[in-house]
Amino acid sequence: MAGSSVTVGNVEIVSLLDTAMEFDAGMFFPRNDSADFDPYKNQYPDAYGSDGKLRTYAHCYALRSAGKTVLVDTGIGPGPVAMLGGISGRLVQDMHTKGVQPESIDVVVFTHLHSDHVGWNLTPGNVPTFGKARYSVPQADWDFFTASDVAPQNPHIHASVLPLKELGVLDLFSGEKAITEELTTYPTPGHTPGHTSILVSSAGEKAIICGDIAHHPAQADRTEWCCGFDGDPPQAVASRQKVFDQLEADGLLAAISHFPDPGFGKLVRLEGKRVWQAL
Repeated sequence: MAGSSVTVGNVEIVSLLDTAMEFDAGMFFPRNDSADFDPYKNQYPDAYGSDGKLRTYAHCYALRSAGKTVLVDTGIGPGPVAMLGGISGRLVQDMHTKGVQPESIDVVVFTHLHSDHVGWNLTPGNVPTFGKARYSVPQADWDFFTASDVAPQNPHIHASVLPLKELGVLDLFSGEKAITEELTTYPTPGHTPGHTSILVSSAGEKAIICGDIAHHPAQADRTEWCCGFDGDPPQAVASRQKVFDQLEADGLLAAISHFPDPGFGKLVRLEGKRVWQAL
């Protein structure tokens, strides 16, 4: 099993775990029968929790590239988070443990604006947790989640995202945008309108930080299965198939936010099926 960090060319990627979570399979994948996931229990034991629930993970990733430290997503936050059963995140603690100091973060880039990806943006006093960082948000997600008919249903936007604009530390981006000379945003919409992955390309090596392109390793084989949080299922399937085909064809490393800790792996063929092979 991989440790908490890998290198891709000259880029170091550190996996940071905010928390693990468990959901009823029928709630997490409402379009599936819960039994659909049973054949994968032996193959992916860390993706299953107690009482038949699916276990998922809230990962963030710190990337050291070209003299900058870039944080991808900020987890569920300090909590307790009522909608998740009162659990609390431990991102900042995990950062300290793994040698990534919050004050070292130059850029925070969001794969998307769901609540489990923006939770540590601010301290309780509405001070940015990552004091010297600019916070980069996909334009399409900003437009969607701040709309007058959507924002009231997403209180985390008012609590954790809108204040960034008021504080003058928020930047919006669209399409493929260079973060450093080795890191580029890579649009992968469907989970949300602006869902974005991060392409790492350094010294002839590549990897993709995939965000919520998938939520369970079974989707390596069953790309047509959609989590209940996928806003546009057909588009989510198209993005997942595109990225997974690319990862498999080119043998690229992937970091997938909700996959078992630390979320690093590759997609390979085994007995005619595509499988997630954790590092």
